Amino acid sequence: MEIMLPMTADNGARLAAILPSGLASVARGLGAELPEPLRFAEDPSVAERLPALRSFVLVVVDGLGHANLSAVRGHAPTLAGLQRRRIETVAPSTTGAALTTLTTGRLPGEHGLVGYRIRHPRLGLVTTLRDWEGIDDRAHWQRGVPLFGLAAELGARAVAIGRPAHASGGLTEAILSGAEYLPGARIEDRFALASALLRGGDPAVAYLYVDELDKAGHEHGWQSDKWLRRLEQLDGALAGFLRSLPGHTGVVVTADHGMVDVEPHQQIVLDEDPGMLEGVAEVGGEPRFRSLYLEDPARAPEVAARWAASEGDRAWVATREEAVASGCFGPLATGVADRLGDVLLAARRRVAYYSSADEPRSRAMIGQHGSFTEDERGVPLALGGALAGGGFGSAVAAAARLRHPA
Repeated sequence: MEIMLPMTADNGARLAAILPSGLASVARGLGAELPEPLRFAEDPSVAERLPALRSFVLVVVDGLGHANLSAVRGHAPTLAGLQRRRIETVAPSTTGAALTTLTTGRLPGEHGLVGYRIRHPRLGLVTTLRDWEGIDDRAHWQRGVPLFGLAAELGARAVAIGRPAHASGGLTEAILSGAEYLPGARIEDRFALASALLRGGDPAVAYLYVDELDKAGHEHGWQSDKWLRRLEQLDGALAGFLRSLPGHTGVVVTADHGMVDVEPHQQIVLDEDPGMLEGVAEVGGEPRFRSLYLEDPARAPEVAARWAASEGDRAWVATREEAVASGCFGPLATGVADRLGDVLLAARRRVAYYSSADEPRSRAMIGQHGSFTEDERGVPLALGGALAGGGFGSAVAAAARLRHPA
């Protein structure tokens, strides 16, 4: 039996190229020399194809998949009216992995946050979003360097804008270092802060994070009225922001992942069948992308074959070695593979894999992500301001090929 994960277009390489390309555009606009991490040594013409910007704004909407937006675009006329294309997020399609890729320009295999709940060599299973206490070696745990520090070298102010609750914490320190943090409680407040920043006159590189759609999707589903109201709120705030943009300011709107709705009757509780977890010591990952850590790692091919036979077309199943060889995580730094389970289980149909020990809050989630389906992997690359019609999307694709060749 052949066991494999699906092939994808670029494993998130274009997502990784957005911020480096935005910074390179600001360098062009300010007449600054490109810092070494932003240079395209193999093809310098890539930088020459980028538009010249004075300021760059990256709007990251957690949970806004390309398919989700396309299905309800009438509720978001501003977003739907922007020049937009589908790109892919990283594997797995989860927030910690994708946000880190966005701010460091590195794929998960390089930065190391290769999932939601992964194995730390000393602490055991930890979540990448909140379990940072006790991780003293943070530069080793999250190995990518956030790119915001390069803005100062270009003569621009680097700012991250998000909810007050995200102003500090382990993940914030790991992926937003080098940027000044400006808190805004509401979506409108965050866009107002970005407008005020740009009106201040100094060149700026801003990262604006909106997580309200993701929260509504998890709790009520992305097809719910509450998710639509959040989308409309985002679209209204974005419309006002774009109208107030000063010249030579480029705006990108993208996301960390898309979302699928999984109803309670579509949940699969693994330990209800004792045979399912035979030989499994721990279950990590998340409901649509499970990492199975085995009592005997040498049994991985046998366990993977058993799961593949059991799940059929409900899931993709692979050993860790097979997944790494597929290239889906990008190149892996030393020791990063050990953070993954010996066998990986990725939902293919509208199912979610749980154990009876999972938190009730997790079991109550409707909107889900993490796997390789089109709806989860596809995110928008929408361009506004000085980037509209300027070839930025093509330059991002060229930069992605140079930085992360297939």
